[in-house]
Amino acid sequence: MNLLSLEFVALAVALIFWVRFVRGPGRIAGFLAGSAYYASTFVSPLGAAVVLGFTLLGYAFALLARARARLTAACVAALVALFAYLRGYDLVLYALPEGAWSPLLAVAGLSYLLFKILHVVVDSAGGRLDGLTLPAYLAYCFNFTTFLLGPIQRFQDFAAQWNGERDPLSADLGAHVDAVNRVLRGYLKKWVLADFVARWALLPGEGIEGLGPFEVLSGAWIFYVYLYLDFSGYCDIVIGIGRLMGVAPPENFRFPFLSPNIAQYWLRVHRSLTEWLTDYVFHPLYTALLRMRRLRGHRLAARNLAIAGTMLVAGVWHGTTLSFVLFGGVHALIQVAYRTLESILESRLGAAGLRSLRARRWWSVVGTACTLLLTASAYVFFVLTPDDLASLWTRIGG
Repeated sequence: MNLLSLEFVALAVALIFWVRFVRGPGRIAGFLAGSAYYASTFVSPLGAAVVLGFTLLGYAFALLARARARLTAACVAALVALFAYLRGYDLVLYALPEGAWSPLLAVAGLSYLLFKILHVVVDSAGGRLDGLTLPAYLAYCFNFTTFLLGPIQRFQDFAAQWNGERDPLSADLGAHVDAVNRVLRGYLKKWVLADFVARWALLPGEGIEGLGPFEVLSGAWIFYVYLYLDFSGYCDIVIGIGRLMGVAPPENFRFPFLSPNIAQYWLRVHRSLTEWLTDYVFHPLYTALLRMRRLRGHRLAARNLAIAGTMLVAGVWHGTTLSFVLFGGVHALIQVAYRTLESILESRLGAAGLRSLRARRWWSVVGTACTLLLTASAYVFFVLTPDDLASLWTRIGG
């Protein structure tokens, strides 16, 4: 279902009024029906069965983890393994016998669904979830504003808004006008500005025959701008609709082009993903590394290893090929280099000296320029397939 279609607009308006004004069991039933209809437009009947089965398995694992916390790791591992199979990762397909996987299993929305479900399982085991009934869980998973492309919302945030404990929209007219303007601004970014920029971008699937290294690199830079306009425009639309409905997704973008360093970049671009990775990958991995005998007392090394692991997970989550491993690997190198540089500067200048350096305008300008250049260049691995990368490498080497 195209977000620009009258079908989507009608569905969004209907669910806004339904959630705002209907009470009782019919409220969540209507919301689930509308969200399920929206999701069904992106998947085949087999895909719908896969998505529903995966979601129900996640709920069963959440209940199991809540009852027996020691089984949480096994539940998480099983969900990740099943996800890797359903998505058809290259490494998985290489290990499977021929005919053991079908492209029909790689359904839309599964990546975001995985992170929602893993969050529910882990937080259930930790006793941090209340009110996890099956209808509430399904409404959270299939919420039409976050099902396809996020943002990645936590169940606690969804439930607090759904239950009326927190309303993302104040009662005054200005707030409603702002929410509508947010939606319109999203349409402008996604279907006007992004489409305009796409004319010069190197888009995934386009051939690179005859293109030189600089043409490929500049095309990837423009793709970064296109992707920002397209994805942030989408987020503006669903956040605006969510506010009008009373259940808004979290913010996801805050001018990533102006990031003064790579750490700030990941807090400004796809912020909901960064926060999820920080809570469920970086912190557990960092804690586990510090407990290792060889890394005790070596916090910088442990932190850098945890950062590298987290960035690799981020890369692999975005796509199924080696290119996305390289995308995550490049971000890992940039993050580790930046964190190491900061640690060296702090040891020589002291904490006060480092703060003073950060406050200098030239430092901010240089940092912003370097961050923009490096992060934009990394999108080469987002755009090109492994075969494209091999071809380009051969031409450069020749």
